[in-house]
Amino acid sequence: MPTMIIDWIYSSPTWLWGTIFVFVCAGVACLGLTIFHRLVHVEIRRAHNELAGFTVAVVAVVYAVLLAFIAVATWESFSDAQGLVDNEADYVGNIYRDTQGLPPEVGQTVRDDLMQYVAIVIHQEWPLQRQGKTPETGWAPLHRLHNTIITFQPQTRGQGVVQAELLRTLNELYKARESRLSAVEGHVPFVIWWIIFFGGGLVVIYTYLFGFHDFRMHLVMTAVVTTSLALVVVLIISLDWPFRGAVSITPEAFLKTQASWGTADSTTARTQPPK
Repeated sequence: MPTMIIDWIYSSPTWLWGTIFVFVCAGVACLGLTIFHRLVHVEIRRAHNELAGFTVAVVAVVYAVLLAFIAVATWESFSDAQGLVDNEADYVGNIYRDTQGLPPEVGQTVRDDLMQYVAIVIHQEWPLQRQGKTPETGWAPLHRLHNTIITFQPQTRGQGVVQAELLRTLNELYKARESRLSAVEGHVPFVIWWIIFFGGGLVVIYTYLFGFHDFRMHLVMTAVVTTSLALVVVLIISLDWPFRGAVSITPEAFLKTQASWGTADSTTARTQPPK
């Protein structure tokens, strides 16, 4: 689809563009049937209703299985992207808590970089992701954090254990971030969309081959078939870009992690021995 149409779809409410899409598809299908009805006499089609019914069942089942497979695959990709975001936020929270085992000045430096990273992800990267763009600004605080951890010289065995755990978790955070950025660009390939629309058009056009005694009933049948197929396509479009549109992944996981830091800091303060 053209970029302008894609941007409009994902910047508009799902109910609005979805309704327009369904009505346009149903309208075009009924218009095509009206033209076909004038070109091919109904008696000719009625004489082949039995054969048309058998063949359209085969074509419709094959297309329905294909459409269902694409819908399920799109939903799984969407769910995987949500899992990536949850994991990334969890790794950030784990690093924040583990810094309590570092010297105060080192731990505070790491926590400051983490807080800046989360703020950048929420307020700068997420708006870009909603536009289908891959953000890059979050790398800077992560690189500073990584440099702080690897240059830290442990003074005790416990600090050495904490440093090793921080490095391990940081590497997992890097992987989760890279996977999230890859998911920003992930969507259904053009060839799949070509198959979806071509196959859907083939199924709808095949319904024209039936001959009904009442043409209005034929229009209703065609409209219902087209609407049912269009609704599944709306679902696929809604989930195609996991970070775009009304049905998209939000930074809620990072907001929860951010909120948990206040609780962790207050708990640490209460457990400190009195001076």
